[in-house]
Amino acid sequence: MIYFVSTPIGNLEDITLRAIKTLESSDIIYCEDTRTSKKLLDAYDIKAKLSSYHKFNEKERLDEIISKALDGLTISIISDAGMPAISDPGNILINSLIENSIEYTVLPGPSAFTTALVLSGFDNSEFKFFGFFPSKDKDRKNLIEKIKKDSCTTIFYESPHRIFKTLEFLSENISDHNIAVVREISKIYEDIKIFKAKDYKDMDIVDKGEIVLLIDKYDKIEVVDDEFIKDKMLKLLSEGLTKKSAIKILQKELNINKNKLYDISLEI
Repeated sequence: MIYFVSTPIGNLEDITLRAIKTLESSDIIYCEDTRTSKKLLDAYDIKAKLSSYHKFNEKERLDEIISKALDGLTISIISDAGMPAISDPGNILINSLIENSIEYTVLPGPSAFTTALVLSGFDNSEFKFFGFFPSKDKDRKNLIEKIKKDSCTTIFYESPHRIFKTLEFLSENISDHNIAVVREISKIYEDIKIFKAKDYKDMDIVDKGEIVLLIDKYDKIEVVDDEFIKDKMLKLLSEGLTKKSAIKILQKELNINKNKLYDISLEI
């Protein structure tokens, strides 16, 4: 049997009794970093064997883990913190287990992005979690266009050394959106800052620790008048589209009569 076990995201006491019992009864525990996981096991006097299982050897470990499971061993999969397979190794293994009809289960526990969502107070009736914020400019620009169109809270993980670059990007592209930076959840230095994207430099944000970045849904109502449509069309034309293509896109995006769009295009 294979168990995917959630581990604390900060405070070592944030672990379930079931998780402790499962780890104690495991023949082997696969983890991202044996040094990090040993601290958790030592805290609860768990003597199970640890073996590395991270993004660099995830595929290589597949056959080994499946073989041990078929031999009847009790196996636990954990990440350094939180839920395995959520922006951490595990998903490839789970799909392989499904394909091979091997029994497995998931033990619930702490999750950084859901905890951060509640802490932020942002709308949680609908939200999207994207994992880590993209590092490439092209991917960032594509993503920000989706965020502008979506009316829901969006959530990301972000590394400390990139947080200021990301906040600068957000301030330039969605300056009036509310942002939350949640750091070190359930640890001694837990911290949350909520602000307008354009005001991030005034917030004394620390670029250390585990970070969850949230963007609240935006309810600004845009006035779709002729000038608004003309600006939209000019932007599309500046990107190399023909007027015909621009009209087709705006007709679908704004649900406006094609003839009206054509008339406006003649003024450009």
